[in-house]
Amino acid sequence: MPPSTDPQDVPSTLGQTPHEPRVRPWELELLISGALVFGMMQLPGRVDAWFDRVAPALGGNMWSFSFLAALYVKMALYAVIVGFVLHLAIRAYWVGVIGLEAVFPGGIVWEKTRAGPIMREVQRRSTPPLQALIDGADRLASLVFACGLMLGMLFCFTIVLVAVISGIAALTVGRFTSSVGTGVAMEVFLFLLVAPLMVATLVDRRWGDRLDPAGRTARAVRAMGRGSAAVMRYAIFQPLLLTIVTNLRGQKRAMVLFVALMVGGMLFAGRDQLFPGGMADGYTYLPGDAGRLAVAPRFYEDKRGDDEVVADVPSIQSDMVRDPYVRLFIPYRPRRHNELLASRCGRGLPAHPAAVPHPATEAGEEAVLRCMAALQPVTLNGRPVTAPFRFYTQPGTGVRGIAAYIPVAGLPRGENVLRVGALARPDTPPGTKPAPPFVIPFWL
Repeated sequence: MPPSTDPQDVPSTLGQTPHEPRVRPWELELLISGALVFGMMQLPGRVDAWFDRVAPALGGNMWSFSFLAALYVKMALYAVIVGFVLHLAIRAYWVGVIGLEAVFPGGIVWEKTRAGPIMREVQRRSTPPLQALIDGADRLASLVFACGLMLGMLFCFTIVLVAVISGIAALTVGRFTSSVGTGVAMEVFLFLLVAPLMVATLVDRRWGDRLDPAGRTARAVRAMGRGSAAVMRYAIFQPLLLTIVTNLRGQKRAMVLFVALMVGGMLFAGRDQLFPGGMADGYTYLPGDAGRLAVAPRFYEDKRGDDEVVADVPSIQSDMVRDPYVRLFIPYRPRRHNELLASRCGRGLPAHPAAVPHPATEAGEEAVLRCMAALQPVTLNGRPVTAPFRFYTQPGTGVRGIAAYIPVAGLPRGENVLRVGALARPDTPPGTKPAPPFVIPFWL
């Protein structure tokens, strides 16, 4: 005799399994997930703002290190955010199913479906009951919450570890060499920290059961394990990581899910570099960079946001100039200017600009101004600009460079065009065709 499907004859199982809210701290999970998502959504923008502010003053390897650090932090933030958003979505589904079971304890009334007997039987066999959905969603939500928490602690630990190693490299090797040498020293320190542990782990997995426990190799592997344990005991994420990995090993779908979260976080963090024109662009006939035919807001300081830092292009105060002078600002780009000034204008400048931040004499300062002006020649309406340059620091952003105050008296009403030569790369071979100049139109 088939079991009764009358909702009044089916007892409710609400609150009778070990995965119901009276046991699981689901309220705290939701509170923590919501708070973390709300708070962390603002952090990637803060990381971008930090990098935009520090990058203009960095040169050589330090710029690359800072860029990679910012990209890594953004990837970590997006991965954790996606994890906790997924947790909130699963918990919302879980709460909805619990509420549905409370309203309809009997679940699906199969006799009232519009399907025929064959399709009804197929659906009945393939459709899980509400209680199974409740238990499965509860377990998945708890797993995703633990994974998100573990990822957050893992990223924090690695960031602190790399920061400590970078500080050691800067305080030791960095005091006697350039930023490139400091970066190489940091990579060497990281290699010396990680490589022995990886070798010891490989030896233990391949030959550990055949090694003499009192032998030299076994003692070396044991010493490496103890050293790793001494460091990792401060990593409170390790018990969570080992529990998740050992229980999910062999479950390909779960591992694919978490790898997808990591890759998705990486792609989203680097979307500006991977898709400079935007991920979706419907302006088919409008060029992304129209050159001299465009009015690009990046060239005008009053078109930028209050906290926006643009340190790779020249700029003027506005596209419509109402002042008696046009203030042309050319930023100093350490990754190029340091080498170009030393190679093309060595006379009168310090021998090692990285070691001596400023020329020691006024003559040296004037030589720097002349050289920077020669590296990026400026014309106004086709005629060379003769206005003298001065050292200048942009208020608000702190970007440093040189500025020239060009009088507008005598200029025609309407459109006028400034052209500023593009700064060459230090490794550009002689005779290479220069890049197109920056074209900055303005109106009087």
